[in-house]
Amino acid sequence: MEDKKRIVMAVVIIVVVLAAVLYSFFLNLFGPTPHLELSDPDASQSLDPVGAESGRPGGVAVEVTPQTVQSLIASLERYESYRRTVTVEYFDHGQSLGVVTTQVWADGGWLCASATLSSGAVEHSIVGDETLWLWYDGGPGVYSGPAADRAADLSQRLPTYEAVLALDKQDIAAAGYEDRDGQPCVYVEAETFPGRTERYWVSETSGLLVAAEMEEAGELVYSMGSRDVVSPLDQRSGVFTLPDGTELYHPEESSI
Repeated sequence: MEDKKRIVMAVVIIVVVLAAVLYSFFLNLFGPTPHLELSDPDASQSLDPVGAESGRPGGVAVEVTPQTVQSLIASLERYESYRRTVTVEYFDHGQSLGVVTTQVWADGGWLCASATLSSGAVEHSIVGDETLWLWYDGGPGVYSGPAADRAADLSQRLPTYEAVLALDKQDIAAAGYEDRDGQPCVYVEAETFPGRTERYWVSETSGLLVAAEMEEAGELVYSMGSRDVVSPLDQRSGVFTLPDGTELYHPEESSI
């Protein structure tokens, strides 16, 4: 019983800390927007070179500006089946507070994350069917309970591009196209609070958030990046499995 209480308390602390750090990222998602074609990823602000003039179906010439970038990001098709590595680092007055490296597997609305914390502890979580399972290597057991909104994102310590869609257009200071770690991305920079700057890079290829930063008073406090994206998910067996061998979800053959 005491072990179970300690696990529950650890979960509560994790959720509170993550919610405090990422609060500004997680706001209400805007409604769907019309499909737009992407422009040249090497241009900071430009018209769509493969828009209506090219005869491509659905092409709409659009300039990437603070006024149009949210519609552009909403038009991206996000990978639903993939695996990747996500790295998050926290800072205080220029000093690193720690790095969290997370292996992520996603398929069919399910997500499994194995996070190596700066302490060396390894945290595992599975989110699916509106339920969260959480445990640690060498821990006493598995916590399970209802999954809160964006529990899958919190388990990875990252925001999603929905945060960009929820930004007030008046807060968006810059938008365009940038290459980030070899990936063509849609870039957004916003001043959400006095002294706070948020930056997002959303991959044009995968529709996933591949990098994000937050500064307070000109100093970096949060940095996120991802790499090694493989889609569709190339692992079917054992990914969404609890320590006792219970398989919660098995990716379908058709999704590979």
